[in-house]
Amino acid sequence: MMELGVATVMTAGTVYFLHPLAARLGLIDHPGDRRKIHLNSVATIGGLAIFVGLFLAALLHLVQNQPPADLAYGLFGAIILVLVGALDDRFNLGYKVCLFAQAGAALILVLGAGVQLRVLGDLFGFGPVGLGWLTVPISVFAVVGLINAFNMIDGIDGLAGSLALIALISVLLELPGHAGTMLFLIPVIVATLLPYLAINLELPGFKRHKIFLADAGSMLLGYLVVWALINATQTPSGISPVAALWLVAIPLMDTFAVMGRRLRKGRSPFTADHHHLHHLLIRISGSPRKALAIITCARLRFCNYASNCTSHRTQRIRVILSSTRHLPLLHRLTITFAVLSPALKTHARAAVISATV
Repeated sequence: MMELGVATVMTAGTVYFLHPLAARLGLIDHPGDRRKIHLNSVATIGGLAIFVGLFLAALLHLVQNQPPADLAYGLFGAIILVLVGALDDRFNLGYKVCLFAQAGAALILVLGAGVQLRVLGDLFGFGPVGLGWLTVPISVFAVVGLINAFNMIDGIDGLAGSLALIALISVLLELPGHAGTMLFLIPVIVATLLPYLAINLELPGFKRHKIFLADAGSMLLGYLVVWALINATQTPSGISPVAALWLVAIPLMDTFAVMGRRLRKGRSPFTADHHHLHHLLIRISGSPRKALAIITCARLRFCNYASNCTSHRTQRIRVILSSTRHLPLLHRLTITFAVLSPALKTHARAAVISATV
């Protein structure tokens, strides 16, 4: 469909248009912080580029079709996140302002678009668990939580984008034919992610305009993923809520781990540090690309768990997942992932000590 072409071309076009202007706009991430692993200044325009591609494709869809209310409200929430995220990238507004924007976007999505967690599925074997009057607060909490999870996991090239891409494709493969807005929105998001990942990872032919997602992009991706997941879990014949948790297990577990560690040390849970999963795997593997490969493979394994939790399965997702089974690390990835594992933390500390001796 034409919208996919518009999304891809406009995302790439926005990168090439904004990249020369990034320094003048102040949208540059400079090296120097202990947590940062890049050696050169990088433009933080990835989120803006993805949003422009998504917005223009959605606008074309709205012009050609009867506009669904949930899409319009959902895009309005995305606008708020991208604007506040871009301002945070430029002026470092602080986590309180970002949290306020996230809560506002979540309320628009939950109350305006009607994207709500009403049922948690058959969690205990006694029938579906309904949330009743807790629907709105838990839905808002879920949206804000996953936005922050993607914001925190965005620490190495391609990580947040790859996790979002795999989650969205997994949801799309399980959606029934009457899923409505998501059948349009997910392919468009995927179409915007492909050029971003090619440029961010500096694949052959895309090495001259290095970019990062930054806060605007990571918050946008978390928002879009949770929008898709809630819609899919509340759609008849869609995926189960338990399966949805497996699809975002890595960013959620990483967020709980680092926040818990910070709280135990008496620090703010939003204080940045270098103890995320990708930081630990970089110390162990010695390379950000190896860490990305390990996390991505673990992500594919979790997709397999998700498909096993879903009553409505498809042969297509089984074929995709089975094609990764030849990877030698695959059966060890669940153990490697466990960021709370004492063994993993011991090896990471040993790697740091040996590197400084």
